[in-house]
Amino acid sequence: MSTPADLAVTGLHKAFGQHPVLTGLDLTVPAGSLTAVLGPSGSGKTTLLRILAGFDRPDQGSVAIGGVTVDDDRRHLPADKRRIGYVSQEGSLFPHLTVEANVAFGLPRGQRHGPRVSALLDTVALTGLARRYPHQLSGGQQQRVALARALAVTPRVVLLDEPFASLDASLRASVRADVRAILRDTGITAVLVTHDQDEALSSADHVAVIRDGVIAQFATPQDLYDQPADAGLGRFVGDANLLDGFTEGSLVRTPLGMLAVRGDLSLAPGKPVTVLVRPEQIAVHPGTDGPGAPGHVISTSFHGHDTVIGVRLSDQAAPSPILVRLSGNPGLLAGSAVTLTVREPVCTWPLA
Repeated sequence: MSTPADLAVTGLHKAFGQHPVLTGLDLTVPAGSLTAVLGPSGSGKTTLLRILAGFDRPDQGSVAIGGVTVDDDRRHLPADKRRIGYVSQEGSLFPHLTVEANVAFGLPRGQRHGPRVSALLDTVALTGLARRYPHQLSGGQQQRVALARALAVTPRVVLLDEPFASLDASLRASVRADVRAILRDTGITAVLVTHDQDEALSSADHVAVIRDGVIAQFATPQDLYDQPADAGLGRFVGDANLLDGFTEGSLVRTPLGMLAVRGDLSLAPGKPVTVLVRPEQIAVHPGTDGPGAPGHVISTSFHGHDTVIGVRLSDQAAPSPILVRLSGNPGLLAGSAVTLTVREPVCTWPLA
């Protein structure tokens, strides 16, 4: 049942000329949550957001906010009547207006110089910067001003269109955490559009992955990562080793050995399956004498907090190198002989 702050989309279609973008998309955003809409460039993420905001109209389908239909084949509520807060990638601040004036822009005239603006600046940790202009702020501060402006109208829903994409990598994580905390404290329902898997998984309560114009999976970040709906999603959300396997009772036989399966396999013995093994599920042991799958290191990539190594298995049934993520720097050089074991149950899908 819809609650007052829910956002619900049903059967949404949108095409530009002969190019279909949304092809029957359904999405319900739980009240008070942050839902990330994740997909590659051109998947329709921003088109969806613009329809939710009221900037564009769908060819077919409906949009409801707070249980009230704002768009369908009979009704279209204009953007300025929807009480939607919108934060774009660049923030879109008015360069000739002060921070205070930018935040107050959408408020009635009588509220533009009252306590409302000061309270919002306090909320986004910009106290004392009311008289500055956008060019006098850092990129992260500009995005917080844009968020304060979106919150000023007491929105039912806040829409964020890749708001961190233009920030330096050093700023992105901290500003993202700040914005997430602000949204959580205010309890406002929010939708974040992004193509960054790490951003979606680390920021959102739920993730909706767009593929072929529809939502391919809607899940918590943990469930999406651990139990993607199919192999394509497994590869899209994080690094993945996809292997051929065959069922044997409650186990699956793979080039990495006999592996436990997450959940109920529910397949007859000997059935072919695709097996997902995340790089961090794999342990590496020096030498090739112990139990496990032997191979040799062919590449290393050091990232500071961890190292990703590529291992070519001796078993030619795995034609591609196996990716392994290890904490810190294990000091393994190319050519090192190693044995791989898998520590946790794996995800599988029957082959068509």
